[in-house]
Amino acid sequence: MIDLPEFVMDADNVYRTSKYIVKQSLQVQLNYAEANAIVSCDVFYKRTKRRDKEYEQIFYDRKRIDGKCLPSTMFTRKYVD
Repeated sequence: MIDLPEFVMDADNVYRTSKYIVKQSLQVQLNYAEANAIVSCDVFYKRTKRRDKEYEQIFYDRKRIDGKCLPSTMFTRKYVD
């Protein structure tokens, strides 16, 4: 069994910016009185050589290695050094 890095555990999407590797966990919130929403709970992991290497080993076959953010109605953010 391979030990996966934290930034992919329970992630619906993972992408990379110039400074961070971002884990998106998406939730659909139903609210019939107002409007439904897609909420993204994002964790921003500061890029390090180790994290970049792990990221590249996992996503080496992506057409766009950095991926992209999936759009959502609302989001939360947490930052990890």
